[in-house]
Amino acid sequence: MKNKFILSIGLVMALSGCAMTPSKPLTFDQLGQFSNTPLNAQSYRISFQARPNMSFGTAEEITLVKAAQTTIQNGFRYFKVLNDPSNVNQPPRKAVVYPTPMYAPYGYYRRYPGFWPDPFYDMPQVVTIDPVQVSYTIECYKDQKKAPSDAFDATLILQSLGQKYGLSPTGQVLAPQMPTTTK
Repeated sequence: MKNKFILSIGLVMALSGCAMTPSKPLTFDQLGQFSNTPLNAQSYRISFQARPNMSFGTAEEITLVKAAQTTIQNGFRYFKVLNDPSNVNQPPRKAVVYPTPMYAPYGYYRRYPGFWPDPFYDMPQVVTIDPVQVSYTIECYKDQKKAPSDAFDATLILQSLGQKYGLSPTGQVLAPQMPTTTK
């Protein structure tokens, strides 16, 4: 009997240890699916399909960082996001989902004297139907004189936002840092 108890405690500890192990951070390339298509010598189409748990704003920011990375890696410094019809990004479609109904009649539980209704039972949930997809067509420039006034500076984007997503100021993907735990 004592051995079974020790075995069951060991099993519970082993399974709970797996549940508490933090996941490994993702690198920039693992955040979603990227597509980088050259259109001509200085124009590129940058596309990003995000993971299901990512917001639309974060996906737009990551696509901007990818555009800066593409600009630097192709020998340019400035880029402008062109205003073409396919660049009109719409937020993903969402749907309202209601929970499944109870098996017994709802009135039956209300008549029971010990019944306390769950305040969150009838609350609908909003779920995203479409995966988040963002696409930019960019035109790259080598110097600021030829670049339009509303062009982005790719080095500034990589210096400010690149580190947040694991990129060096030159656009190289850095190894993710494991979160530190204090004991």
